[in-house]
Amino acid sequence: MKEKNRRPLTGTFWCVILMLLVAALVLNGCTALEEARQRREKRLLEKRNANSLMLKRPKSEITDDNITPDASFGESDHYTIKFAEDLLQLPAFDEVAERNEFAISALIYMESLYEAMHEHFGFHPKHKIHVTLHDMYRGSRLGAFTTTQYRFGIQNGRYEKLISGIQMDFPMQMYEKQGVRVHELTHAFTNIYYIPVWFSEGIAVLIQSEYAEGGLHPKYDSLKADVRLDINGENELENWDGHTENSPLTQWRYRYAYTLVAELWKRYGNDFYIKVFELMEADGLHQQLESLMPTSILVYYFSQVAGEDLVPFFRELHFIKVRRLTKEDIVKYIEALNAEIQRRRE
Repeated sequence: MKEKNRRPLTGTFWCVILMLLVAALVLNGCTALEEARQRREKRLLEKRNANSLMLKRPKSEITDDNITPDASFGESDHYTIKFAEDLLQLPAFDEVAERNEFAISALIYMESLYEAMHEHFGFHPKHKIHVTLHDMYRGSRLGAFTTTQYRFGIQNGRYEKLISGIQMDFPMQMYEKQGVRVHELTHAFTNIYYIPVWFSEGIAVLIQSEYAEGGLHPKYDSLKADVRLDINGENELENWDGHTENSPLTQWRYRYAYTLVAELWKRYGNDFYIKVFELMEADGLHQQLESLMPTSILVYYFSQVAGEDLVPFFRELHFIKVRRLTKEDIVKYIEALNAEIQRRRE
């Protein structure tokens, strides 16, 4: 009797195993389908509702006509988007329909950002911003890179360094993080002015936090109470090299820069920065700079727009290098700096 009972049990065992394997395959297939469905729904939502991404849907209409037949490349009024070869090999992007849908959504997002930057800061780059999406870039999925292309020349008897284009490379893992995406795209606008790092990062965090809902750096309550000084009593923002650094002060710098940029905006009105960049553009002095401008030059433009001397304000915040300048001072500084750079090259 025992032998007879053992055989049916063995058959039942293998039947159960087979059923579990089938169930696992079905479950995996359902999971993959569900993930694909969620991706499609997310992209359709972004396409339908630009308010969830940026201020408002862009004025320019973006359709299938903006995308190439193989959907590896798309172009709008101010951007291009390209899928790198390594990304085309992934299941999520190996079909034309999915790439097409993603590219349209991305261009809508970036055009809405363009209009927001123009509305709030007056930026209006003459060149297109070229965005390439990768699976990995420079061996990593964790870094986004912006490369500025320049051309050099002499105009009206003076040396000039002009922007000919902006190339941005995103691993998809970084591009899909909304905060990273808008932060890096914002730099494509600010890079052309050679402004100090703290001002560039402050603008990027402001847009990231207040308009793209992707902020990770809340404002401080007080610029004076929350300031941090180095051993020489200097505000730790002054010598900030940028967001590539990794130090205990990094998060403080982002927050404090954002707080400072937002405070000036609050004090002097929504068109404050528009007027600042209009003055910079009119003077064209930034085009003669070989390196980032000192904060003193930036404060000169701030003061011109504010209608009052802002040097004392910055000195109270321990920007100890800030000096009161005239335009003649700035021109002489740039001429002397560039002459020294030229001598080093000879």
